[in-house]
Amino acid sequence: MKYIVDVEWLKDNLNKSEIRIVDCRFSLRDPLAGELAYKKEHIPGAVYFDLEKDLSATPTVHGGRHPLPSIQSIKEKLELSGIDERVKIVVYDDGTGEYASRFWWLLNYLNEF
Repeated sequence: MKYIVDVEWLKDNLNKSEIRIVDCRFSLRDPLAGELAYKKEHIPGAVYFDLEKDLSATPTVHGGRHPLPSIQSIKEKLELSGIDERVKIVVYDDGTGEYASRFWWLLNYLNEF
């Protein structure tokens, strides 16, 4: 698959300046678990993106449990993390990929603007 890399590829490319690694671990049962796991251990050089703090806006009356973040807020978080159109991004979570997929989808959504 075009968008999937294996552990060996990551190991060989881990220290390249054009690679950014994003940890998106999260648990709906325990919203602090992902960040705590990141602080305890993560892939070297990875930055953490939290589902509720970074990949979503604050819920309101309408918009669901995890509405889309504003373009400005996600753009600022990406910039602070050294992510721009020149880097390749490796994103992971520790579940079935739903949080990493949300990050990937948001990047594609931002490309529309």
